[in-house]
Amino acid sequence: MSFYQNQENARRKTGLLVFYFVTAVVLIVVAVNGVLYGCLLVAGHVNLTPAQWLQTPLCWGTALATLGAIALGSLKRMAQLRRGGAAVAVMAGGTPLDPASSDPRERVLINVVEEMAIASGTPVPRLFILRQEAGINAFVAGTSASNTVLAVTQGTLDKLTRDELQGVVGHEFSHILNGDMQLNMRLIGILAGILFIGQIGEFLLRGERRRHYYRRRGNRDGIQAAALGLALMIIGYVGLFFGRLIKAAISRQREFLADASSVQFTRNPEGIASALFAIQHYSGHSLLLSPHAEDMNHMCFGESVKMRLSGMLATHPPIEQRVRAIDHGLWPRLKARFRQRDPGPAGPGADPNTSESTPAMATVTGAVAQAVSALAEPGPASIAVNPAAVKASVGTPTPDHMDYARQLHQQLPDSLRQQAHQPAGAEILIYALLLLESPQLDRVPVAVDTAALEQRQHLAELGAGLRLPLLDICLATLKSLPPDQRQNILRNAVGLIKLDQRVTLSEFVYCYLLQQSLQQDKRPARTIKSLQTVIPALATLFSAVVKVSGNSPQQQQITFQRIMAYYDAVDHSHYLQQPPTPKTLNRALQQLARLSPLLKQPVVDACVDCILGDGKAVLKELELLRALCEALECPMPPILLHQG
Repeated sequence: MSFYQNQENARRKTGLLVFYFVTAVVLIVVAVNGVLYGCLLVAGHVNLTPAQWLQTPLCWGTALATLGAIALGSLKRMAQLRRGGAAVAVMAGGTPLDPASSDPRERVLINVVEEMAIASGTPVPRLFILRQEAGINAFVAGTSASNTVLAVTQGTLDKLTRDELQGVVGHEFSHILNGDMQLNMRLIGILAGILFIGQIGEFLLRGERRRHYYRRRGNRDGIQAAALGLALMIIGYVGLFFGRLIKAAISRQREFLADASSVQFTRNPEGIASALFAIQHYSGHSLLLSPHAEDMNHMCFGESVKMRLSGMLATHPPIEQRVRAIDHGLWPRLKARFRQRDPGPAGPGADPNTSESTPAMATVTGAVAQAVSALAEPGPASIAVNPAAVKASVGTPTPDHMDYARQLHQQLPDSLRQQAHQPAGAEILIYALLLLESPQLDRVPVAVDTAALEQRQHLAELGAGLRLPLLDICLATLKSLPPDQRQNILRNAVGLIKLDQRVTLSEFVYCYLLQQSLQQDKRPARTIKSLQTVIPALATLFSAVVKVSGNSPQQQQITFQRIMAYYDAVDHSHYLQQPPTPKTLNRALQQLARLSPLLKQPVVDACVDCILGDGKAVLKELELLRALCEALECPMPPILLHQG
């Protein structure tokens, strides 16, 4: 199934989630009314039949109050989650991981995540560590690609080898590529309201003030209040049952898909299978101590809470079933291997700056080696590329892409890598990347350090293929800065691309990615479900893209008109006469990024046709294409030479 179809399926799951939620809410409202009616009937305060009770204002007032409490619980949690994945990581007890950390285990994690991001074409997620958690677990969270975080427990770092850690990271990246991440965030917000009723009941039953009230009064009213609190808490646990049932219905099959995708990425089924077996082998399992473990159970690598009726309510299939689905013969081999395994930390065994791994993972094809060596060439050598293969690669990284990313990551000079992991150094590198397109170096603002000019020359000598990966690593580092510092970097970046009174498409797209990563997180905009509403945005984007294809003006017009004819019968050739401004391009990309997944496919395909229509391109054009796809949240893996 294609990237776009997986994303669309995940989006449609939201409709199923809403149906389940409404059903659970109706049942809870009926239960609350039934409890209240029963209490009043037993106390002798009412003498009504159930049919008569349904017609009383108290019945409808209770229903409205219950609905209000559920809505309040959901809206409160949704407001918290609008801040992106970092809010979930902090809620779980996570602390940000310093990208410049020298801890060997943490260096391994950073390198594995950066390699996976380069291979898949996604932004590098911000990393969090759950320091107090000894179990083996991990999750990704975020409302968009730009605010994604990946959180792992301390037990994951301490107990897993590099191969096992890579299997876990591949599993979590597949949740990003398959559209599960946003769905999981919605689950947390929506189901919070169902549990809120139970929290109210628990407060009434166990709250210190209420207990003091019971002891002081010792009367019938106190007993009735306690009974009501107990009833509400029981109803809350009924809500918990429905919440778990909903999460199980949504999540289980997607866990199998994520496991399979991890194997596809890494070419190493033993990596993720061994990580899964380790959950069962170590005493910590995958359980979390966090009070929010229940909320996040469906989004974790393994079960985060103990589950009764696990056959029906568990959000993850049994460990043995997951391992056998990967490779039926692995389970007995892993049992024998783990009997001899040292229960101490296994993570630091590998050098964090290398990629020791199994022979299957160490195999590098000749095409991959050629592609990586071409990155070091700053010249405009043309590369033959098959546009159909490039289109099919979106959201589907292969083991060759992982090999490519691993070699590319190692080719980054140590000095550049260290600089990209420090906020001050990452800021300088961002400016240097933007200055690569500007000939007006004598007009650089004072606010931009002269070190950026020195790095500009260094980056120019490295070649275009390293620029987008380096940009993404820098952006992940800068996300940890306070909002005022991030805004200052954005202002300086905009000033740099305006130095020569013209803005190239490369400058704009890099600045757009910078803006999307560093601006304050906002509420996700509504999905656009019709291409007819974004015709001006399409014309704006395609008019800019055809101009970087290297074709003659006549050929540019032919290509532009052929593409636009797919969307609209009206002639839009006037867009080619006037280059789009940064403002109009910014608005166009923001609109197109909101398209539903299946509608993004023809847009990405058209961008590929604009740039690769003749089957040839230089590295700079290929990396521009990948940056455009990243802006549209359609991650494109690196383009390998054998794709031609």
